[in-house]
Amino acid sequence: MKHAIAAAVMSGAMCLMAGDASAERTLRMTVQVGANHPVGANTHYFAEQLNEISGGEMTVRVFDSASLFKGQEVPQAISSGAIDMGIVLADEYAGSVPAAGIFSVAFMFPNYQILARAADRKGAFRTTFDNLLLEAGSKVLWWQDYGPVQMLSKGAPVVSPEDMRGKMVRATGKPTGDLIEAVGGSAVVVGGAEQFVAYQRGLVDIGMSGTTAVKSRALYEVMDHVTMTSHGLAEFIAVINPALWDSMSEQEQAWMTEAAIRAEEKMRAETEAENVEAAQWLAENGHATVTELTPEQIAVWQEATRPAVEQFRQEAGEAGDQLLTALDALR
Repeated sequence: MKHAIAAAVMSGAMCLMAGDASAERTLRMTVQVGANHPVGANTHYFAEQLNEISGGEMTVRVFDSASLFKGQEVPQAISSGAIDMGIVLADEYAGSVPAAGIFSVAFMFPNYQILARAADRKGAFRTTFDNLLLEAGSKVLWWQDYGPVQMLSKGAPVVSPEDMRGKMVRATGKPTGDLIEAVGGSAVVVGGAEQFVAYQRGLVDIGMSGTTAVKSRALYEVMDHVTMTSHGLAEFIAVINPALWDSMSEQEQAWMTEAAIRAEEKMRAETEAENVEAAQWLAENGHATVTELTPEQIAVWQEATRPAVEQFRQEAGEAGDQLLTALDALR
């Protein structure tokens, strides 16, 4: 009888343990844009894939349109555990980790091919960058390649660096601020979600944003000129609280990794086409005047913004040197 009771207790305990191991896990995730935005759509795609891969054992509740945290608040929210996961522009880490601002350093990524090589999960550039964010309290899950950043203006295009002199210009972080100041402008940090109002109220004279954002966020309604400078990248990073990640089982981590890889590959495959389509839509439908720069004009910009590149080298230290060296090897 005693043996039967002991066996029953042991069986019950094992059932409880099995129940805990297979218990459903719901994660909360913050994103700055709506589900109709490419970044938002990709985030929801990840959530769908994770739910499918895990057979419903893991779900993600996505909080869109900065309803929980603004962009600049996400790194701290992640590291403190105030939110499980988040999408954050790489620039948002540049204040505490200067090297993380490399995507916005002037003309570092001339084409999509260089970015694709840099994004290799096993490559020197990717591993160095992801480790920097881990040290800052964010475990990287995947990159969202949103595409090149362009100049926005009202009334006339921004064609040369002289056009920015004495103007208030939107910055996304320190690297873009350094670029602006190198050509005589005044940098004003404006979050992605605050752009429309900032342009509408004239808080800045010149804007910066990804090509697709001009369309999806209707920025053309308040800025009627888009200059295709492609001087930086709007690289968004999907991150998770490291302690939460470490608390997951190997199976959960495997599910998360697979969903993240699917989301990253999907966005990278679609980004270039979406940016080209957005530029064509803006021009062909008369929503904005799209100005393409000649190679000679780009060269003038590169020379004028060289001080910003050198400033990055000085401030980013050893980590910056490692990223620049790894990037040079990919050209």
